[in-house]
Order: sequence, then structure tokens, then C-alpha cells
Amino acid sequence: MSIKKNIIKKIEEYQRIIIHRHVRPDMDAIGSQYGLYLTLLENYPSKEIYVVGDLNDMVYQASMHEIEDDLYKDALVIITDVSVEKLISDDRYKLASEIIIIDHHQNDTDLEHVSIFYKDPSFASASEMIIDLIKEFGLRVSPEAATYLYGGMVTDTGRFLYLNNASKTFELASYITRFNPSYQDFYDYIYTETLQKRQTKNLFTTFELTENGVAYRKNDKDLIQKSGLEFQAISRGMVNQMAGIKEVPIWANFTEDVENNLIVGEFRARGITIVDIAKKYGGGGHNQACGASLKDWDEVNLVLKDLDERAKDYAKNIK
Repeated sequence: MSIKKNIIKKIEEYQRIIIHRHVRPDMDAIGSQYGLYLTLLENYPSKEIYVVGDLNDMVYQASMHEIEDDLYKDALVIITDVSVEKLISDDRYKLASEIIIIDHHQNDTDLEHVSIFYKDPSFASASEMIIDLIKEFGLRVSPEAATYLYGGMVTDTGRFLYLNNASKTFELASYITRFNPSYQDFYDYIYTETLQKRQTKNLFTTFELTENGVAYRKNDKDLIQKSGLEFQAISRGMVNQMAGIKEVPIWANFTEDVENNLIVGEFRARGITIVDIAKKYGGGGHNQACGASLKDWDEVNLVLKDLDERAKDYAKNIK
């Protein structure tokens, strides 16, 4: 039996299903989690299905459930868009009877007692993996579910700029759009912002360069407070302020997380694999879009040294 058939079999076996994803969600985490939730509600209306996790300004119109611990007893947990224990939002997944992971990142899982680990980095987003399941088993999809799943695809591919398998991605995008997602409402939500926020971005337009052209920013707690923006809007939201510069093959954004006493690094590259560097520091992600949580600014400097060396090697190879 294929891994996808096993996932559907487990879904059909359980009366109660609780869906998790990673902390500080991006739109693919929300899209895959909430899109799956709405799809399961549509196809299995008699089941109890819940979504849990922290919220930020990337959730579109989604809301999470506040549930008691005892609901995990005899429940199936499905975790989307993450396979690393420390990054999962709400650690009560450990209380469930069984765990399924659906993830498109390069990382292996460090969770114990996982019944099904469905990992496939050939998908550009976790939302694509959910759409692929829907397509293969002919599940019904509401326009609302289609909106979240399409939104997860759009954002995790950078509006279809970053593609692992272009034909697969566009085939699945074409399929999910049959279910009438609310394109314009979603685009208005994700790609428009207040004048104040746009002007605040001026605080993040400058950057420094390493010897071999790695662009980077270090955002400390004082700058975060001055900006008035939430953490995710700076950490992930500002990394591509340094993108699209011919002389910059790799760029990185480091943001101080005072609440958790660490520094979150977001790393991006153009045509260069850097995920192994993220993994070296306990992180992971995609080949050219990844990140890691770092202990202090000294460790940040070590990451920058490694990224600079990678840029140097890349420049040698293309000469």
C-alpha cells in the first residue's frame, strides 16, 4: 500500500483528528493545515477535526481551536509543513495515539513514535502535497479550502519564482483553481499593506556585505521595538529586501528573539545550495531558502563565515 493510501486509511480509521504545523506560521503552514482541515470537514462531516497553534498576521482568515488535553486521547495528529520537534506549534501532539507528518522540507524527523512520515522535497510547498492527496483520491474541496491551499502554493514559491518541479507545481495549481479560490481577496490580504508599514520598511533597506558578496542584516531588540512590527514581519518578512541584486548570490536576515533568548536566521540564495549550512546549526528548510535558530551573535558570525565561504566557492566554480 502506498504512503498516500496509508494516510487516507488512517484518516478514515480515526473519529478525532487534530492538525498541527510549525510555530510562527507562514502562509504555507497555514494553507496546508487549514486547507486540510476544511477538506476533511467537507469529506468526513461526522468526524471531530481541530486545528491548533499560534497565530500571527500570516493566517488570512483562519482561526485556531482552544482544546483540552484529553481530546488527544485516542486521536490522530497530522503535522504539516514541519518535521522537527522544536519547531512544532503546541507540543501536545505527543499525547495522541498516532502521528502523521506531511512535509516538503529537506529535514528528517526527530520525533519519536511517528506512524507515517511523508516527506517529499520535490514538492515546492506542503500545500501542494495536500492538493496532490486531494487529487489522487478525488476528495471534495470547498472554495475556502482551495483559497488556503492555493495561497500556500503562491507564497512558498515566491509567486511561482522558486520551483522544484515546475510541471508538477503548475499541474497542481491548475487543479486546485478548479474549485474557485478567492484569488483577489487573498492577494489583497497578502500583498497589500498599510502606508505606515510600507514606510517602516525603510528601517530595513540597508545591509552589510561580506568579502564575497553575502548580504546580511542584524535586527536587534531596539530596532524591532522601534519598528512596531511583529517578529515574523521582520524575520521572514524583511529577508528579501536584499534579494534580486546581481552581485549578491546569498543573503541572510538575523533577528533577535528576546522572548526565547535566541536569534532567528533566515537564509536565501540564488542558484546555490545552502540548506546544509542551516542544518549544521540545527535548522533546515529548502536548498536555497532555509533558516536556523542561533544561540547568540557570535554564532551568527559563524554562520556568516560559512555562507561567505560558500559564496566564494560558487564564484570560483562559475569562472
